[in-house]
Amino acid sequence: MCRFGALAAFVPGSYADEFKRKNLRKAKVLGEKKKNWRKGICGIALLFAGMGAFGVETAEAAGFAQEMQVQIGVFDAAEVKLDYEQKEGKYDISAEVRTANLFDALYPFAARYGSRGRVVRSAAEKGNGSDVAAELYQTYTKSRNHIRTKKIFYDAAGKAYKRISTKDKKQNTVAITGVPQSADAADLQTVFAGLIGSFRRTKSCATVREVYDGKKHYRVIARDEGTESRYFELPGRTENAYKCSIYIENLKDNNDNILWDVSAEKPIWLWIGVDAAADLPYVLEIRIDSTPLGALKVTPKTLEIK
Repeated sequence: MCRFGALAAFVPGSYADEFKRKNLRKAKVLGEKKKNWRKGICGIALLFAGMGAFGVETAEAAGFAQEMQVQIGVFDAAEVKLDYEQKEGKYDISAEVRTANLFDALYPFAARYGSRGRVVRSAAEKGNGSDVAAELYQTYTKSRNHIRTKKIFYDAAGKAYKRISTKDKKQNTVAITGVPQSADAADLQTVFAGLIGSFRRTKSCATVREVYDGKKHYRVIARDEGTESRYFELPGRTENAYKCSIYIENLKDNNDNILWDVSAEKPIWLWIGVDAAADLPYVLEIRIDSTPLGALKVTPKTLEIK
């Protein structure tokens, strides 16, 4: 801003004020664009923190690994790696997100999200309507200026009770209290793990879950949209895919994330395929038709059944 003011001193007479106004407007636009880029990357990361849960509660397969490419508008914006393993009644999910190309130059960002817990078997254990009981959820994010971490701890009943977060070298430990009675999860991975566990049995996405981690509070609404037969880049053929829509409804004013902004009224579209041999659901495509940065499309590049 100071530079624009100095330059204006060299602009002749009556044009000086207009010069300053135009450049202040440009600075404001650039600031908004930068904010949208930052929020866009955080939105991608949070989305894949949940999508890493695909494949939970597999019967025969020990797990899967999947790599994906994220395109926003005309940009190849990020690369994603998902990994899932299950053995002896336990599940372990991880998702890694890293910016690429122009996004990486403008706003370098890397994140790791992980969740582990128990696969719920008996009806008596399904008090929250899920097929999993989380034990630990943890995140690590690195931007140009900061490194942040977060851990959410769950009790034996799968209820979150403590959050430890850090920003650079500063640590904050918070007891998760005042949980709304309607809340039944504390992170997106647990929500999607339960959704896909249910999908394996019913071939239905329909679910409503409310997430509260002591800070963020939102509702996830998934709906069935039938099936769609078309070509998908992975596996490189026409598939009769299950189509779902997912809405994320912000229940708290300070949830500063583009994902909440675009998905409350506009859905996240999700196409699911099923590996017949392993009876394992996997992502065929994810799309958000409109964001402040353009349409978002996620295309799987590899799929390894373990």
